[in-house]
Amino acid sequence: MTSTYEYQLSMWAPQREQRAEMGDVLEAPRRVEHYAYFSRRSHAQAAANDLIAAGFEVGRARHRFKTVLQATRDEALGDEHVARFLREVIDIVERHGGDYDGWGASVEA
Repeated sequence: MTSTYEYQLSMWAPQREQRAEMGDVLEAPRRVEHYAYFSRRSHAQAAANDLIAAGFEVGRARHRFKTVLQATRDEALGDEHVARFLREVIDIVERHGGDYDGWGASVEA
């Protein structure tokens, strides 16, 4: 079974190729948004506190019976940066019982 981290990291290579075709300057910092879902509001709050301590801006909303957490921080998209921020965010989300849903960022040409 593949871990969430391994799966998310495996999605980076094709995304990196797409970004290269669009002329993305991967070294340029830009807002990277991460999304996660939590069944318990208290778990989402605990994860939010840890993410804020790690330098993220965090927003929360309700969607059906879950809390959606959005964590945003400026990051470059070099391979080592992507591996680091994925590990950091996924570890925090999963430690608090959440499901990491993915990340996104603008193209900086």
